[in-house]
Amino acid sequence: MDVPRIQEDLSMPSEAATLERVKAILPDIKSRKMMGEYLLYKDGKLFGGIYDDRLLLKITKASATMLKECPSAFPYDGGGEMILFPEPFDPELLRDV
Repeated sequence: MDVPRIQEDLSMPSEAATLERVKAILPDIKSRKMMGEYLLYKDGKLFGGIYDDRLLLKITKASATMLKECPSAFPYDGGGEMILFPEPFDPELLRDV
């Protein structure tokens, strides 16, 4: 029996300060604000985003290997699974991924 899910959306737009923390570590990335969140690009390719002030990275072979201890998360209801980058941000690890 399919039971409809009732979801109360309590999410708030991400803070620009979270984006600035990431850009301080990765100054050559580009960002695009979309619906209160930030999409992150490196060399024109989407690699992650900031959703609800959480840094989420696309799952790739490299990110899955380097961040295997990190939990996965979904950027929004119906979104694809991503890796939740741990806080506080480790600059060396973030640059390596």
